[in-house]
Amino acid sequence: MRVASALLLASFALASRAVGQEPTPPPVDSVAVVTVRLIDGTEVTGRVVAADDSSVTLLTVAGARVVMPRRSISSWRPREGRVTAAGPQQADLNNTRLFVGPTARTLPQGRGYFADYYIFFPVVGAGVSDQFMMSGGVSILPGSDQIVYAAAKVRIVRQSTVSVAIGGLYGGVLGEGSAGFGYAVTTLGSEDNALTLMGGVPFSTDEVADEPAFMVGGEARTGGASKFMAEVWKLPGESDVPALFGMRWFSQKVAVGFGLVYVFPNSIEGWPFVPWVDFSITW
Repeated sequence: MRVASALLLASFALASRAVGQEPTPPPVDSVAVVTVRLIDGTEVTGRVVAADDSSVTLLTVAGARVVMPRRSISSWRPREGRVTAAGPQQADLNNTRLFVGPTARTLPQGRGYFADYYIFFPVVGAGVSDQFMMSGGVSILPGSDQIVYAAAKVRIVRQSTVSVAIGGLYGGVLGEGSAGFGYAVTTLGSEDNALTLMGGVPFSTDEVADEPAFMVGGEARTGGASKFMAEVWKLPGESDVPALFGMRWFSQKVAVGFGLVYVFPNSIEGWPFVPWVDFSITW
């Protein structure tokens, strides 16, 4: 009985200590953005610029310094983005691709997205692990047979300014043949400004292309939640070279891309550009 009482008292003591413990505060970081929730329900978003045993100092995206006693902090969570000398910058959660071409980046494990190109080509993607992602979809072309497509990508190198990945795309109309594309891709640079080089080989159920396909693409941040992107393709057996360039605007969950396609040399009479539009929702 004495042993049971002692164990019960010890359990209460440990539980009381756990309840009374203050949560671990967010680490001091010069660029990372966090949201701190206080015990009264208030939330403050910014970057932690100082912390000690009694308080945490947060610099908000509006430039205000907020000092919070550690005992007043209920919880905190990281936010996508960062605060720089130029102001707050939202992270581009669609950085695994340019407009069409892939980058060498992959989705983190557990993250996913729904995207739609030209309204008629929806696709869903997910990060199976931090190095491996998959995506796929079915077209919704009115009055036409639908195209089924799937893709996968494995990142094999990840450094601060260099990423390398291999991947493939496969699809077609059910019962009417299919085709695919295997590739290797390298992305050089930061999340804000980068160059992507890709080479790959198209194939079908009957043959493999005699020549490879190449893509050169780039991205450059233009604001806190926008970037300019461009990509140029050289396709096997084709003398025409399509180029796609434009802007992507993004928030915490939603991104919208608008671009123009131009084919060198120009063979379209009148207005030489074909518009490109896409959007995505990330979770």
